[in-house]
Amino acid sequence: MMNTDGYAAAGVEIRIVDEARNPVPPGVEGEEASRGPNVFMGYLDEPELTARALDSEGWYYSGDLCRMDEAGYIQITGRKKDIIVRGGENISSREVEDILLQHPRIHDACVVAMPDERLGERSCAYIVLKAPHHSLSLEEVVAFFSRKRVAKYKYPEHIVVVEKLPRTASGKIQKFLLRQDIIQRLASECREA
Repeated sequence: MMNTDGYAAAGVEIRIVDEARNPVPPGVEGEEASRGPNVFMGYLDEPELTARALDSEGWYYSGDLCRMDEAGYIQITGRKKDIIVRGGENISSREVEDILLQHPRIHDACVVAMPDERLGERSCAYIVLKAPHHSLSLEEVVAFFSRKRVAKYKYPEHIVVVEKLPRTASGKIQKFLLRQDIIQRLASECREA
């Protein structure tokens, strides 16, 4: 059995679906959908947002990416909005972060999409080093990914070394701040060029 994040509570139905909202087989990653008495009725004064999240059969589409085993246990693998689409290839930011965290000099990491005119998006890794006085280059990160035999399209294409990652009071990384930061950095680089 895989490590799990649990299973549906009594009276709640959960299914994992593909992009067309069709159920996927056990073990296949997709978006989690649930229905039952716990599901909310919709967003206040936001009919378009409600229509995207709830279907006519009462299924709520959470945006969480998951796998479900044959016994109904769920493993959350990420968020749909955390998928980077690089030239038509989907990259899980969580997968890239997990690989980065295996690097002996990296203490913490977060991967976000940065805009790209040709490919749509590229991945940018924000990295906190274990020893702040050390450095880590993009070339070293690429060599590490190569040794791990990771597909090249998943390699981070830009890195930013920071002292700490922005977090909420509950400890969740504020990825939206990092996405804003990389957009500002890219704009600044364009002005300087």
